[in-house]
Amino acid sequence: MRRLLPVLLIPLAADAFPTYVRLGYQQCTACHISPQGGGLLNEYGRSIDDAESLFPREYQPSDVWGSRITQDARGLLQERVSTSTGQPIVGKVRARVLYRNATELGKGLRLSATIGAENLSSPRQKLAYQTQIVPKTYYVTSALISYRANSHFEFAAGRDQLPTGINIPDLTSLVRSRNAVGFYDAPTQVKLFVQGKRYQVTPYAFGRGGPEPPGTAESGAGMRAELDVLGKGTTLVGINGLRGTAGNVNRTLIGPFLRLGFKSWGILAEHDLTDRDLFRPTRASFRQNATYTQVFWFPRGWLWFAATGERLTVERPYRESQLAGNGQATVRFSGNASLQLVAGVSRNQLTGVLSPNLILLLSLKPVF
Repeated sequence: MRRLLPVLLIPLAADAFPTYVRLGYQQCTACHISPQGGGLLNEYGRSIDDAESLFPREYQPSDVWGSRITQDARGLLQERVSTSTGQPIVGKVRARVLYRNATELGKGLRLSATIGAENLSSPRQKLAYQTQIVPKTYYVTSALISYRANSHFEFAAGRDQLPTGINIPDLTSLVRSRNAVGFYDAPTQVKLFVQGKRYQVTPYAFGRGGPEPPGTAESGAGMRAELDVLGKGTTLVGINGLRGTAGNVNRTLIGPFLRLGFKSWGILAEHDLTDRDLFRPTRASFRQNATYTQVFWFPRGWLWFAATGERLTVERPYRESQLAGNGQATVRFSGNASLQLVAGVSRNQLTGVLSPNLILLLSLKPVF
């Protein structure tokens, strides 16, 4: 049995929280600068972040260049310990620093970027049909120019993560890591956000992002669409689909998803069906299914619990079958500090191997 025990992470970068559907927030623009969610919060989002904290405080808006610049810096120090039965303990210390900036240029124009640096990269698992992206010590995960015509239309171009279904913050989840939406995946792209009172539609086209190995850089197009079924911002269903082509492989993804909120609790679910036509190293066509389900509960705005289940199956000739689940508890002390404990286990259905894990996360975020 192989055990991975990340015993200390200080601090960790946070991301979008689709669990806010429980409060009727249908669209990410309520709290985030980007319509895609994640990244920097707007002033309203910062005030909500502070208000739903164990030690709330009155929000004080920033005044950098007439409040046109929003920025923060955050770091990650991770000690990761791994061992196998009868083998010595192996430890690695990883340090990561991120700087994020969004600058309003006026007349709807905005520049935004996320720049990172680390001493040791953590690429996803290397597979025959999905190679690793191993970045340099310094890298750019987002660099966009955006134009917001009005509250219904925004256009963006540059490098960024592609739109996804429920947009969960866990980049290691199977629906993200197995579909090329991990931490280092930042394709060059153009996208249009069209949103109304009960819907959001995002068509996009994408190409090479920079660090992909030869033959794996995709180009293609896709669209994410979401509908508020009952019109109260708490019953959202949608679908994300794309078609990408590269020298070694072609990929087609269809991913229905839903977000349901019931004041103090809710459900997030996504099922991605991915067909691949592989040309190298051997020619093969096969299907991958990845499922993600989470039930979350907020007894307080600053305290929440979640139970998550995942399943992955891959057809021959790269047959895989995995089940994974975890439970987590999170306390947000303030808008700049939170603590999370995650305990889970995964099982390889083909070999019967169980892999337990335990993660303690302390997130600190200086905002200026």
